[in-house]
Formats: sequence, structure tokens, C-alpha cells
Amino acid sequence: MAAAVAAAAFPAGAQPPSRQIGTEPWPGPDTAPWPTGDAVDAGFDPAGLEQLAHLAETTHADSLLVIRHGRLVFERYWNDRGPDDVQQTYSGTKSAFSLLVGRVLARGDIESLDQPLVDFVPELAGQTRDLMTFRNVMAMTSGLAQWPALDREDREAGRSQLEAVLARGMTHAPHDYFIYHNAAYRVLFTALERATGLSLPDLTRRELFEPLGMEGAYWVEIHTDERLLGYQSIRMRPRDLAKVGQVLLNDGLWNGQRYLPAEYIAQLRTAPALKANPSYGLFWHLNAGDWYLTYRESDFVRRRLLPGTPPDAVAAWGASGQIAVVVPSLDLVWVRTGRRIPSNIWTPGGTTAQLSAAAVAAVKQ
Repeated sequence: MAAAVAAAAFPAGAQPPSRQIGTEPWPGPDTAPWPTGDAVDAGFDPAGLEQLAHLAETTHADSLLVIRHGRLVFERYWNDRGPDDVQQTYSGTKSAFSLLVGRVLARGDIESLDQPLVDFVPELAGQTRDLMTFRNVMAMTSGLAQWPALDREDREAGRSQLEAVLARGMTHAPHDYFIYHNAAYRVLFTALERATGLSLPDLTRRELFEPLGMEGAYWVEIHTDERLLGYQSIRMRPRDLAKVGQVLLNDGLWNGQRYLPAEYIAQLRTAPALKANPSYGLFWHLNAGDWYLTYRESDFVRRRLLPGTPPDAVAAWGASGQIAVVVPSLDLVWVRTGRRIPSNIWTPGGTTAQLSAAAVAAVKQ
């Protein structure tokens, strides 16, 4: 078992603090390592890539990778990090998790993205939680109650991730209202485990880590002294986060093989509730909308999420700036990881938008 990687602080008198413990890393070799290529041959201005790298370094990045035409053409690390070091991806895991849902769907263990979660998690019945589906949860439009006080209550009560959902009712009809929702997302862990009969780490090893050759990747679990509360996120190499992006870029192909149906990938890249938020698909941020909603407050921002980047771009984003941006029209994927970043993806003109615009500007042909 991997060593504990963090601890959570709890108020005095509350439940015992939880801790994060890594599961066993996937032991297999990377059977599909990135082929490398020359940046100039791939159509980049080397000076532009250096400007991108300078921006990444000065905004506390640990890594920067650029892939074009399926080849790794630029890779740089800082802060004593290297290609084999895994990074906790936080909410960047949601985008990788979307691939896992697709694989379970292809296995036939779930019928469709519109199947009610109560089919697998009957405890959800009541308070109209029966209306929660894979699709509306992945779109952050399930309607389940969400505000910071509820998250704080969950922590102080020592609730498991499933118990946290069962303590909440519904405040909106599905697809009527967008709010970024970690609690609703995490009930999908239980749904997939029950649908497949496998633990989430075992399922992920079979359907994500092994097919994509994600060497050394593993889930981080959240524990108290007495029990498993749930899962935090996947720790993976930046090269593996880039693989997740490349699957999106290639319409479900990986290493020349069909990994997911193209129709499923198209669903991930499509906002299912344009009136709620045109800039969010299914666990992927979209650059297609002319407005977006922010994280906890759901504040309205009338601009593209990534100005200076083509509108077909999609992005994975996790806390501290675990980023993968996919630009199909340029056949481009870039990745940035790190332990902190000056601003999040929702900050107008923030670091993510600046990095993305710089990556696009470096493409000359």
C-alpha cells in the first residue's frame, strides 16, 4: 500500500480527522509511450514554446507538455520533478473518470447515461433523488443541493461520500441549474462499483490504467481510523493526463485501437444543458459557449472560458492547476501540472487562459 499523502484538518470536538492513503500503483509497463517529434516539424515556433514555458515556470508549474499530431514535441519539468513522477490530479480526475464511465457503458454494465443512479444505489430513493442520472451528474446539473456549508457539515460529521449525498435533498429539476458539485460526482463511485462488482481501484486498473499504459497511476482513498470514506483523486504522470486528452482528440482511439466509441466522446464534448451552462460538457470544460458559470458561486461571466483559444477546445482542470487542454482544430494537446497556480480556470484572464493562448500562439502552421 502506498504511503499516506496528506491529512485533513478538522475542528476541535468534531469527528476524528481523515487521511489520504494511496492504493497500490498500477505495476505494468507503459505499453504505449509517447512517440517524440521535432517542434519545428510539428509547426511550432520554438521561441513561442519558450515563452509558454517561461509563463508556466513563473506561475509555479512542475511540468509542461505539448503534443501535436500525436507526438510529444515539448516536455519540461521544474522543482525536482521528472517524467516518472505522479501528480495528484484533483478534479482533473473527473475528466479521466468520464472515460471510465464510457468503458463501463461499453461493457454493458450500465444501459445508458440516462439510467437513474437509484438502479444501482437504491438508498437514493426519495426527495426526488431518483431523478439523478449519470448524464445530469456528469453535467453538474443533477439538482442535488450544494453549498459550502453542506460540505463543511459532511466533514464535521465524518460522513462517507455516499452518506453525504443521502443527507441532501434536491433543490432544482435536472438540467435546470448548473453548480460545480463534488458530492454528486462521488456518488458515481458507488454506482460503478455496484454496477460492475469491482472496487473503483480495480475497475480503474482494468479499464483505464492498463489500456492506456498509465504506469504507476493509482487512486488516493480517504480514511478515518475506522473505515473507508471514499476516494479523493487519481495520481498519474503528466504524460498520462496527456493520454486522457489525446483520447478525446482522437474521437476515442488510442494507439491506433478503438478505446471508446466516437459517439460517446461526442457526448462528453457537448453541453447537454445550454441554458444552464454552455461551457460545460460531461466532466469536461468547453470553450464553445459565449458565457460560463464559475465554481461555487455560479457567477455569470460573459466571455469564453479560454479567450485566444479556438472554440472547439475542451479542458480538464484540477485544483492547483492540473490542466489538459485539447484543441481538435489544431491537433493539439497540452498539459500543465503543479502544486499551486495563481488562479483557477474560471478566473477571467487567469493563468489557464494565458497558458492556453500562449500554446495556441506558438503554432505557426
